[in-house]
Amino acid sequence: MPLHRDIIASIERVAPLSLQERWDNSGWQVGDPEKECQGVLLAVETTESTVQEAIACGANLLITHHPILFHPLKRVSTHTYQERVVALAIKHDIAIYAAHTSVDNASLGINRLLADRLGLQHTRSLVPLSGQLYKLVVMLPPEALEGVERALSLSGAGRLGAYDHCSFRTSGIGSFRPLEGANPYSGIVGEIHRSDEFALQVLVPQEHLSAVLKALYEAHPYEEPAFDIIPLANKNPHVGTGIVGELIEPISEKDLLACLKDFEKVERVAYSQPLCKKIKRIALCGGSGGSFLSNAIASGADAYITGEAKYNDFLDAQGQILLATIGHFESESIFCSFCEENILANFANFVVRIAKSDFNPVNYL
Repeated sequence: MPLHRDIIASIERVAPLSLQERWDNSGWQVGDPEKECQGVLLAVETTESTVQEAIACGANLLITHHPILFHPLKRVSTHTYQERVVALAIKHDIAIYAAHTSVDNASLGINRLLADRLGLQHTRSLVPLSGQLYKLVVMLPPEALEGVERALSLSGAGRLGAYDHCSFRTSGIGSFRPLEGANPYSGIVGEIHRSDEFALQVLVPQEHLSAVLKALYEAHPYEEPAFDIIPLANKNPHVGTGIVGELIEPISEKDLLACLKDFEKVERVAYSQPLCKKIKRIALCGGSGGSFLSNAIASGADAYITGEAKYNDFLDAQGQILLATIGHFESESIFCSFCEENILANFANFVVRIAKSDFNPVNYL
């Protein structure tokens, strides 16, 4: 039987915690990751109802989108629903894990699933994250060049847009002296050795850095590989807030709004003054994405779809873009499908349930 951390690893491979925003608290909320997992319950919200359902169905791991612990608790009693949820989970040994902006910002996360539902092509991040890319420079002998480059590429390095196995190599002379106790690949202990070497450079996203370094050590023939990891100011166009893409064929504003109305759990669609034009490029952001309206306009999108926006956002959109909101909870309910798909891809026969007690706190007449 897998451990809790094994189940979560299947999610973090796609949505590592390194992608979360600084203000967020994605990750373990309650419980021991090293315990055996007897079943998983998925929900958007962590509430007393979803914890009770986990207890009732025998699932000892609750995975939610929104963290229950955004702010530190000064006590665990019954004063707030956060305190009651934590107390209930601890009492019944229910572990809780939240994947919030880590999933929002992932290249294959919530926004990508929403984009797929709309049939968007040629997608890129609406607001790309910075500080997520590194350049790895490794020195190695000529005969090891191809093998190491292949190992690094297979572990996630060297990807640039629609290209992989991207690298740059320069030749030079390496110099070193093996000391007592060394087991050199070439050269003699106690003597300075010089030989032809190559410097291989590859791009590495932060979420793949650990796997790439592991592959480097396994493939490199030297006892002590020499390499540099250089942080880059470049933004990663594939991870970040929201997503932008194009429809294969333009559609009318009316048809787009009707399509949104058919999304699962969507009860109503609010939208700005129509522009009476065809929609080709669409920007979208699950959850509360009104603050990224200017980014959507700057991207050249004809329409911007998000969970919720402010009154003034609809005014700001007039004459520039069609702004449509489908509800915060509604836009993120696809989270459960995301988790289910990734868990079952690694644990095909495991018990994974989507919570029936998960509910939208916003009600409509």
